[in-house]
Amino acid sequence: MIVRFKTLLCGVITSVLMISANIVSAKDQAPILMPVPASLVQSAQALIIDRPLALSLTGLSSQRSAFVKTYYQQQFSDFGYQVAPVTLGSALPINVTVQAPQASTSHYPQINQNEHYQLRINNTGIDISAASDFGALHALATLSQLLYFARDSRELALLQIDDSPRFPWRGLLLDSVRHFLSIPAIERQLRGMAAAKLNVFHWHLTDDQGWRYASAAYPKLHQLASDGQYYTQAEIKHIVEYASNLGIRVVPEFDVPGHASAIAVAYPELMTQVKPYQMEDGWGIFEPLLDPSKPEVYVFIDAIVAELAELFPDPYLHIGGDEVHPKHWQDSKRVQAYMRTHKLNTPADLQAHFNTKVQAILRRHNKKMMGWDEIFHPALDQDVMIQSWRGKASLSQIAAQGYPALLSAGFYIDQPQPTAYHYRNEPFDTDLHTAHPLNDNEKIQAWDFTMPRLKGSAVRGKLVLVSSQQTLNHVYLQLNDRPFKQARLDSHLIPPGAGLSRLNATIDSWMGPTRAELTLNPESGLAGRILIGNAVYPVTGKLDTQFTRADFTTMHFQSVMSAQAQGNILGGEATLWSELVTEHNLDVRSWPRLFAIAERLWSARQYTDPENMYHRLLPISDFADAIGLHHQKQFRQGLKRLLAKHDSSQNLALLMRFAEQLEPASYYTRHHIKYQQGLYHQNAPLDSFVDYLPIESHTLITLNQKLAQFKGGEKTALEDILRTLRTWNADYADLTALLTKTPSLRALLPQLKLAKTSNEIALSIARRCKIQTPISPSETRLLIATLREPQSQMQEIVVASTLFTESLLATCGDPVR
Repeated sequence: MIVRFKTLLCGVITSVLMISANIVSAKDQAPILMPVPASLVQSAQALIIDRPLALSLTGLSSQRSAFVKTYYQQQFSDFGYQVAPVTLGSALPINVTVQAPQASTSHYPQINQNEHYQLRINNTGIDISAASDFGALHALATLSQLLYFARDSRELALLQIDDSPRFPWRGLLLDSVRHFLSIPAIERQLRGMAAAKLNVFHWHLTDDQGWRYASAAYPKLHQLASDGQYYTQAEIKHIVEYASNLGIRVVPEFDVPGHASAIAVAYPELMTQVKPYQMEDGWGIFEPLLDPSKPEVYVFIDAIVAELAELFPDPYLHIGGDEVHPKHWQDSKRVQAYMRTHKLNTPADLQAHFNTKVQAILRRHNKKMMGWDEIFHPALDQDVMIQSWRGKASLSQIAAQGYPALLSAGFYIDQPQPTAYHYRNEPFDTDLHTAHPLNDNEKIQAWDFTMPRLKGSAVRGKLVLVSSQQTLNHVYLQLNDRPFKQARLDSHLIPPGAGLSRLNATIDSWMGPTRAELTLNPESGLAGRILIGNAVYPVTGKLDTQFTRADFTTMHFQSVMSAQAQGNILGGEATLWSELVTEHNLDVRSWPRLFAIAERLWSARQYTDPENMYHRLLPISDFADAIGLHHQKQFRQGLKRLLAKHDSSQNLALLMRFAEQLEPASYYTRHHIKYQQGLYHQNAPLDSFVDYLPIESHTLITLNQKLAQFKGGEKTALEDILRTLRTWNADYADLTALLTKTPSLRALLPQLKLAKTSNEIALSIARRCKIQTPISPSETRLLIATLREPQSQMQEIVVASTLFTESLLATCGDPVR
């Protein structure tokens, strides 16, 4: 064994590198880890890995110990390391010790368990100590990342990590109903979760479109309402054990009283409207509801809960409870009479009454109730867990009343959203709670606007501007009567002298990163566009001439989140609803974004720098591929299928470079387009180019980082940008020929045309920027119009390189006019 000494230079010669919230280290010195550990002290010395690795486990439960040893030995071997089956004198020891040894049989992970661990790399080997199996598992996940990134150098810095999570509940919901997911696909996601230190698998098993587990008590559920796609009880037990060995809890979701169309197919007598039902293959909210007035409904629920309690040892059972369409209850004489008897005035009261009965059933089976925002009601006991999809205002209100709560709004990964948006999604309150005090010389101006959507009602909003001497000081934005938020002003994108006639401002909304690019004219009104991520939505509006200073002082902001409320927020869950997800693109939609969400829930709150996050996320994507996740593989395989007889290494590389310039449209834009096309259902094909396209282009992320470096004075960054633009430019002729002759790719020709135009503009801007040739205001207007006009029609695929070209123009030329 060799210990090599190095000198670390960071302004001064130092022998210890401390990574903490208030000390920033050079990126090439800090290890690439995600999530960031709570504490890491790194020495100037390095350990050379010149011997086989020998993994020794002490104190882990016997079943888990055998699983973990085999699992990580294989992983280290896959990285290219030699692995010794036993600890020998000639091997490099990795000693893992659980300080409080577990029982001889495997025990299941629980909420609020001790997940703390210490990892030390010293001049004799690697030592891990933890208070439980689960801390030891997290330590091995950290070590796996360290070893992966040391696979070429075979050097590990001597260091000490002391780590534990910020939140105890760090989950992922997988929807096996809308599109069925095989056992191997679920196992693969569990392995990814373990690598990211996510510890709760929320398994959505029942919904309108199917019932996905074999029920012995009510067998017609899987016989008639699954299309033959369901999990046997043996398969469910296998997944629970597999997850437990990885330190992951499994919480099932059994949706009642709504999302019950599958139950209606199998047992229509349990429904409010008793009639024959057909399998539902559409997406949306449907009317069939269980009848809370029927005793046999509670017999049914009791039997299902008994089965689930036997299959799932976790104390929580999720009852759904969201999106209850009350029409059948309102139309039923029986239900209305029941409501009068029990003095229930509204459908919400009836659902709360139903939930109290369900809660009593769960308690008899030693289960705690969990559900979405809609189940929240003061009638429920305070051990009910509420999972919030409605947002932080709802989360804060629930937690303030003493209920344990989880955040899922902002972590919906079925929506194509930038990873940075999820990374900013802090569970604790970060928003402004009141408007800034008005000075005597400040003026206010309010605008009402409408943003139509392709499906559902338009988004309505209010924009409030605070200015002095025609200069904007503050902007507040409200969407759909939700609390106001202070917007970030991007004044550098506004032409000089525009005053209050132009606005470029951004907030994070429930839809995604929301940028308003508006023209404001008191006479002609408000016009422009709102970008939800990369998706363009037109917006129109008018001046609110009745808005007063008194109205300004009463604007509704999110309430301050108290320390008590914060204490009731136990973490969060990413959700992957599967309307547009199948096994063939499951990993493309999940990874590597989930590592950033995991970091938000594991690491300290102060880690918020998106540039640093992306600096680590891009190599973590390769790590994820190396441990067997399929996001890169599914992307390549999808393109190869589309190339068909034209598949070759050259054509695949060509198509992958084209994909660097594209992204799926953000938010639910794709869902809404499919709705308009009549393809918003379970049988619609999901095998086109957009279905395999990564959520965000890592190449465009890198280009934007280079542009920021150039703005900061690094002139060589512009050459890096030009190099990529030239590479793309050289491809367009071959791409035109390839797309034209390949039927499954021909629909991409309009995107190719826009990408080529955008790239020509970007090359021209970059070259002029390099020689410092100015771009006139008239040229700027023409270039912007050329880039934006083709995007006025919403498409499932966005030429995201156009947004980079606009940023390049804003940096090198006059601001957008």
